[in-house]
Amino acid sequence: YMIIGPLLPGVGRPGKSGLPGEPGKSGSPGHDGEPGPMGPSGPKGHTGAPGIGMPGKPGENGAPGMPGHAGEPGAKGERGVAGSPGTTGPKGEPGAKGHTGYPGATGPMGPAILVKSPVSAFTVATVTPYPPSGTPIKFDQIVYNAEQHYDPETGLFTCQIPGIYYFSYSMHVNGANALVALYKNGDPVMFTYDEYNKGFVDQMSGSSVLQLNEQDTVYIQIPDDEANGVFAADNVHCSFSGFLIAST
Repeated sequence: YMIIGPLLPGVGRPGKSGLPGEPGKSGSPGHDGEPGPMGPSGPKGHTGAPGIGMPGKPGENGAPGMPGHAGEPGAKGERGVAGSPGTTGPKGEPGAKGHTGYPGATGPMGPAILVKSPVSAFTVATVTPYPPSGTPIKFDQIVYNAEQHYDPETGLFTCQIPGIYYFSYSMHVNGANALVALYKNGDPVMFTYDEYNKGFVDQMSGSSVLQLNEQDTVYIQIPDDEANGVFAADNVHCSFSGFLIAST
């Protein structure tokens, strides 16, 4: 057992130090104070020393100015002394030919002179079907043949007036293919061919302009029997025509 008596001053032993307490909480931030009054202006400072710099480069030339107004005309000068007349120069070259003048007015009409133009023309036909090949077709029905330059007995047109002529022919085709030609002096000039369509009566034609001399002959002929379907009848005519365009 521990006996505890009264402690006498200065005699007792000090107790042990206690543990440190927990730190206190931070206080609230304080409010901003009011701004103080503006102070008086300070004295003017001394002028600074001049800066040190290189002189700038000269600027570029400006654009040219507008042209000035024209000056007032000067006073008229005195008339000069007339010079002595010069000598006559050499004769110049002939000038270029002038333009053709306008035509004059039409003169009065002279007396009429009747000039008869030469005529040579014919139109003939046939109603005979399937004419023989290798010989001129004889168109024995005359529509026009006043000059009688076409001969129905031979089937030939014989030129009596040299010149330029126009010839034409029209043929019907039935039963077989057909080939006909326009001949001049025994040589074919133009061929016309028709490929027959069964059950139809076809038609073919041709024409040509020819230069003829006197006694030249022109006619229509079927070259051979392989294509001799040329057909004609009372109301189905095959025809041959020709006429002079211009004499030479």
